[in-house]
Amino acid sequence: MKAFLDCVPCAVRQALETVRRVTDDPVVQLNVLREVSRRLATVHLDQTPAALSRVSYQVVRELTGQADPYAREKREYNQRVLALYGHLKSLLDAADNRLHRGLQLAVAGNVIDLGIGQVFDIDREIERVLATGFARDDSAELESELSGGCRRVLYMLDNAGEVVFDRLLIEELSAHDVTACVRGGPIINDVTMADAEQVGLTQLVPIITTGCDAVGVEWSEASPELRREFAAADLVIAKGQANFETLADSDANIYFILKAKCGCVAQELGVVLGQVVIVHKPAAMHIWHGRLRPAK
Repeated sequence: MKAFLDCVPCAVRQALETVRRVTDDPVVQLNVLREVSRRLATVHLDQTPAALSRVSYQVVRELTGQADPYAREKREYNQRVLALYGHLKSLLDAADNRLHRGLQLAVAGNVIDLGIGQVFDIDREIERVLATGFARDDSAELESELSGGCRRVLYMLDNAGEVVFDRLLIEELSAHDVTACVRGGPIINDVTMADAEQVGLTQLVPIITTGCDAVGVEWSEASPELRREFAAADLVIAKGQANFETLADSDANIYFILKAKCGCVAQELGVVLGQVVIVHKPAAMHIWHGRLRPAK
């Protein structure tokens, strides 16, 4: 997915919100905004939105020395959702179709996003998703592939806290060879190896990293493990906007599961802002102006 003009002021907003978590010093805050603006002045819109966002967090790290401004909040959200695990499991156990319910719960967890600048209510989001479902729902295709001989699944994780919802879905995929992927370093509230350990995911499946602290996947810095698993997987489950932004042009067999939390992503998916989707992008297909088309 290519960036929109709207992504530029959004990156500046993310810089301000992040540096305010680190320091109350207005001089430092202004210096961060100046440097982010200077770097964004030279960007091109053929980059992904995720790549533009990364600039903001890199500048905050460089000018403040704080490598993980969201560390405390990540731990808190992991613990908060772990406390809901029993309730979430009961919702799953009560479903006629456990996989579909697991997908619904997984996408409900995608509301936990500290980079988007929106207030969210986890309990209300669970209720809303279970009541309204997916605006685009390709879950039947996923279920068919999983029951039709698919063995290797690569699960691209997104945010801390949300990872507990993902754990439930991964547990439902226990008949398959699942590998989960976290970020290679801290950025926003994205899930890292430490978060996977905190919620017990490292005890369930192999965990690899993207190899860097980019939002989503930056292929020029991708780890050898990610490249190997991505190529070997029968299908990829990719959670969240950043993974969609950076993987939508891939030729892999990917199921994107996310909440459209910004107008640009909603436009790209052809849905209304705030709706949730599970979208299948088969190999040799591209997402373009809200619909799938064959690659040239």
